[in-house]
Amino acid sequence: MTEPQIWTIIGVFAATLVALVTIVTQSFTRSISSLRDEMVLRFEHQGEKFGRFETRMDRLEKRVNDIDRDVQAISKRIFPEQ
Repeated sequence: MTEPQIWTIIGVFAATLVALVTIVTQSFTRSISSLRDEMVLRFEHQGEKFGRFETRMDRLEKRVNDIDRDVQAISKRIFPEQ
């Protein structure tokens, strides 16, 4: 372990290892960040779609209530209470 070449190889190996760890960490951090941004956009889009769905359900509920009222009026006219 007294040869300079051994210490040079150890230094190069250590520098390479640190560089690889840094590159992998940076790549992982960027991937997670972009994934988070994409998920936020998708959740916002889903929220908009759910809002439109609620609006359509409200209109459908109103139409069903109107039909129910009309059917009750027709029933009272055809089958009057005695």
